[in-house]
Amino acid sequence: MIIPLLLLTLLATICGAVIGSFLNVVIHRTPRGESVVWPGSHCPACGAAIRPLDNIPLLSFLLLGGRCRHCRVAISRRYPLVELATALIFGALFWKNGAMPETLLEMGFAAAMVALLFIDIETRTLPNVITYPLLLSSLVATLWRSGWGEPLVYSFDLSLLFSAGEVEENLLDPAIRGALLLGLATPALWFIDRLDLLLFGKYFEWEDVDAGAAAPAEPAEDEAWERAEQLHHRVIVGSMVIGLLVGSAWFTGVLSYGALDRLTVNKALEGLVAGVAGALVGAIPLWLLRSLYFFLRGREGMGLGDVKLMAGIGAFLGWQGALGTILLGSISGSIVGLLLLRLRRGQDGLQTTIPFGCFLGLAALLILFRSGL
Repeated sequence: MIIPLLLLTLLATICGAVIGSFLNVVIHRTPRGESVVWPGSHCPACGAAIRPLDNIPLLSFLLLGGRCRHCRVAISRRYPLVELATALIFGALFWKNGAMPETLLEMGFAAAMVALLFIDIETRTLPNVITYPLLLSSLVATLWRSGWGEPLVYSFDLSLLFSAGEVEENLLDPAIRGALLLGLATPALWFIDRLDLLLFGKYFEWEDVDAGAAAPAEPAEDEAWERAEQLHHRVIVGSMVIGLLVGSAWFTGVLSYGALDRLTVNKALEGLVAGVAGALVGAIPLWLLRSLYFFLRGREGMGLGDVKLMAGIGAFLGWQGALGTILLGSISGSIVGLLLLRLRRGQDGLQTTIPFGCFLGLAALLILFRSGL
């Protein structure tokens, strides 16, 4: 059996490299508000289309000597690094879990972490267009694992609060509760955006586009701000629609097919509730921390993207996993920050910005492997 497992692990690793190639497109284009589908792959420097033979993950980079075939400009080392990292992660996840549906869920979560941590390194932003779907998909994953797949490792009993301990005779109740939890997931993140305006009297910089928070003076800046605002609202509205569709699918599915196994329906609802609790445990501490920093220092010390990222991580890993991610991310980020400050000592007026989302993503990946989900 070891030979088929090795072959399948190799196949998963190759698939990871291919996904990593796509993640490079996401990492480059998403912060710029560009489509990840059109136009096709092209050189960022000269715009020349990349031939299929020049787009083979890892191999093409080596054959081209790390340079564009047309303009000979050096290709960023980030491209092979993302492909290699994603390949190794996918291979390791398959080796850990085997050919299970759970493996696909973990691969999707890991791919989102890779994309977000590299985007944060390059742009110091965590785009809503990734963090919003991450929260929704994580909640759906907890729903599926608890009801129809393997139970959450970090699950806990909330039956006293939500009366989910006993099998419901009437399926309308769990159908409504599950639909509300799924439907309200993304509006909750939208509400966090609103809180900035209510509590601080202004918006901080958009998570998607680097546009100033104050009213711009120049026409070009005004147009950039308007595009950023339009993109921001499109992402929010689109995510809300998807959340409502997912919640409606759960509601319809429970009422149509839940009678076949009421216990499964209640187990799935408990898993969804645990996912929501994990999202809250992950997001609330960071939001309180950034709010306290603003009141004390009068400026933003942490972006909302970190809060939304932790909501998605907590929904997938559970509340214990969320706390572990914050702890590991904070420790590693503090160590790196102190090292950078020491190396840059003596440079007056220099502030060191740490991409905290990068450390949170790395910590989440470590906990994902450590937990054996």
